[in-house]
Amino acid sequence: MNYTVEDILMHYGMPRRSGRYPWGSGENPYQHSGDFLSRVEELKEQGYTEKQIADAMKLTTTQLRAYKAIAKNERRALEVERAKSLREEGKSLNEIAKIMGYSNDSSIRSLLNPKSEAKMNQAVATADILKKMVAEKGMIDVSEGAVRELGVSKEKLNQALSIMDAEGYPIYARGVSQVTNPGKQTNILVLCLPGTEHKDIYAADAKIDSVGDYISYDGGETFKKSFVYPSSMDSSRLQIRYDDEGGKQKDGVIELRRNIADLSLGESNYAQVRILVDGTHYLKGMAVYSDDMPDGVDVIFNTNKKSGTPMTSVLKPISDAPDNPFGSLIKEHGGQSEYIDSDGNKKLSLINKRAEESDWSDWSDALPSQFLSKQNQPLIEKQLTIAKNDKILEFEEICSLTNPTVKKSLLQSFAEDCDAAAVHLKAAALPRQKYHVILPVTSMKDDEVYAPNYHDGETVALI
Repeated sequence: MNYTVEDILMHYGMPRRSGRYPWGSGENPYQHSGDFLSRVEELKEQGYTEKQIADAMKLTTTQLRAYKAIAKNERRALEVERAKSLREEGKSLNEIAKIMGYSNDSSIRSLLNPKSEAKMNQAVATADILKKMVAEKGMIDVSEGAVRELGVSKEKLNQALSIMDAEGYPIYARGVSQVTNPGKQTNILVLCLPGTEHKDIYAADAKIDSVGDYISYDGGETFKKSFVYPSSMDSSRLQIRYDDEGGKQKDGVIELRRNIADLSLGESNYAQVRILVDGTHYLKGMAVYSDDMPDGVDVIFNTNKKSGTPMTSVLKPISDAPDNPFGSLIKEHGGQSEYIDSDGNKKLSLINKRAEESDWSDWSDALPSQFLSKQNQPLIEKQLTIAKNDKILEFEEICSLTNPTVKKSLLQSFAEDCDAAAVHLKAAALPRQKYHVILPVTSMKDDEVYAPNYHDGETVALI
């Protein structure tokens, strides 16, 4: 016998509306996830599309996918616990597979894999950190930018927000005026404490904070503070190489002893870094490893200053800002790292990265206004004309599209790009131009450069 969508929904209940209490409010949150998956699967077998199922449940398709993912995780979590329990009873993998209805033991190995379990809990871990932040701040922005700030996928964030929603944390949309486009608004999503009404996010004293305080480097399994006040190095480990000692030839280069845990650059061979020294000053420059280090010295800083210049006049003094002692922000992802010391304890590395080896290749090849302002008029006009013509061609290509929805989206994006280009005045790149880090190699001649991305014997200009 076939049932209608309404019959099935009446029998199983609605997500977050099953019975007297919201979904997820009992002792075992999402205890009805199996029922939810069952009714979704039953409707799918009857030929209903995802959109039809979502509409019948009064959900968006995004919410439906999030609830399905949560329910699958809950179902799998129960299987993991059962497999662990059977394993503790002394059952073999094959025996557990037969008891749980699996055809082979590889599925049981997967259930018992700690990494698989941690990945399964990513949405829950993300929801937990959101709860922590909303408890501290009251209202937080969980729009698209939160994905980048938190270091999680869009799917995991949506699942985490669905968990929050099910537990009574309201999520409201709010329009925010665009600074560069008067009269236009950007819609953001605001996560609030239980009991917050929609009108509250528009109150004059309402403060909507970002989620930038915490970040995940493993997709949401664990979270840590996105910025921790830097660790300080004792100046006894530092040597300053002055002008007359060869420092001028490598001015600004920071040389590091290899295989020192608290001075590791990770997987990079070079990086733009800041290193706090004696808690009062800091080193600023491009850090590289060196195989020629004096005994007792772990860091050499090269400078063009004369011998005898006090260390405090060579290094930069820190600022008073508690969250920005270097006067410039460090890299969001991977700017700070931890290491394990000789006693097995986690410690914060001395290295604070502004950028590292692979970052410069991602820079736009467009010529910035700082470069253009130092060039002659013909070159400025030529490169700006090329940039203008490229924009005209892009506009004409968009206008030739026949799909109105796609055309509208691309035109809006094009307009925003044009606004940004007008403000920052970026010109077309020169032929074969690329951003690279320039590091001194004292063993090479003045008219030579090691540039593996160019041809041997080719003339290049280093700026």
